[in-house]
Amino acid sequence: MIEEVRVVEVAPHPIAAVKAAGVAQNRLGETIMASLDQVWPIIRGRKLAFGHNVVVYRMSPPPFDVEIGVQVSVPIAPEGDVVASEIPGGRAATVTYWGTYDGLGAAHAAIHQYCRDNALKFGAFNWELYGDHDDDPTKVRTDVFYLVEDA
Repeated sequence: MIEEVRVVEVAPHPIAAVKAAGVAQNRLGETIMASLDQVWPIIRGRKLAFGHNVVVYRMSPPPFDVEIGVQVSVPIAPEGDVVASEIPGGRAATVTYWGTYDGLGAAHAAIHQYCRDNALKFGAFNWELYGDHDDDPTKVRTDVFYLVEDA
């Protein structure tokens, strides 16, 4: 299920992340999992306050340049491939999607259509903020954001 697209102001938020460049669409899932497998031990080991998993995309056609990580309360000191980064702030078109990740394309398509209909152009970044896991796919929440500006 896709909720209504809306435009909001978002504040930047620190993340602990692994950067990956040139990720092909068909390798995105495995890249996300491998990156999170590097981030979570650091968060747990340092006993950091954390939020949700996030993937930040630099707006460009595939292959993707991404930052894959976890929301944290304060910027972290780097360790290995894990660096301090942030979810960008600014004006964003957003939609909440409920369901399995293989249906996320519809959420992105809804934002693209909304922006065409409302004369908005995309900024430099978009991101997916993943809610808590649930065995019931109808309860799996993903919020999709695109930085936007007037066309």
